[in-house]
Amino acid sequence: MSKIQDRKVQVLKFIVEEYLKTGEIMGSKNLLSKYDLQVSSATVRNDMASLEDMGLIFQPYNSAGRLPTNRGLRVFVDYLMQTMPSVFIEAEQELNQKIEKNRIDDVLYGLVARLTKITGEITFACIPSLGTSYYLWLSNYLERHHGALWEEMYQVIKCLENKHQFIDFLSWLDIGTRVSAFIGEENVIPELESSTMIVKRIEINGYTWYLGIMGSTMMDYAFNITALRQVL
Repeated sequence: MSKIQDRKVQVLKFIVEEYLKTGEIMGSKNLLSKYDLQVSSATVRNDMASLEDMGLIFQPYNSAGRLPTNRGLRVFVDYLMQTMPSVFIEAEQELNQKIEKNRIDDVLYGLVARLTKITGEITFACIPSLGTSYYLWLSNYLERHHGALWEEMYQVIKCLENKHQFIDFLSWLDIGTRVSAFIGEENVIPELESSTMIVKRIEINGYTWYLGIMGSTMMDYAFNITALRQVL
């Protein structure tokens, strides 16, 4: 990657991170005051214009600041997937041993509870072939975001409570053994068009399992992707 391309990636990364932390727009002057890019404000404005032409950021109103589009969030998440270091994960053999000693339902619930404790997000686990599904943390999530995301969270609740539709939805998606992220309209059912879902598929004892995180498009992607990798 050339230095110019690398700088544009960094500019996008900083704009997205600022949005995820504060929800605020990022202009060239603010960006340069917070991050040492070692270029002029004009150069950064040119980079931002290029990112806008690519559909990765947009100008929400008549100001110099920009916000990421859902496509920009997708590029950011793909960047995280490529650059994040690998982490130590629980061995599949150990999970198989847990299943032999406990009911599958208990293992599913334990995975969801562990992931929820780590992330503080809405989490879920299911085995489509058994019609089994668990989710946790709706009430805590709504309390934490009181008054801010009611319509969005209502749609998430509606989706999760329709268990069979949600299980079918997971089965339709192209989810590999690596962590996958579906941002906004990348989700194929209307209830999730304003949300992000991060999910991983695992094969255990002949069953296909799905474990995932669901929430706002402003979630902490780096932390949640790492948590999902670590919990398995």
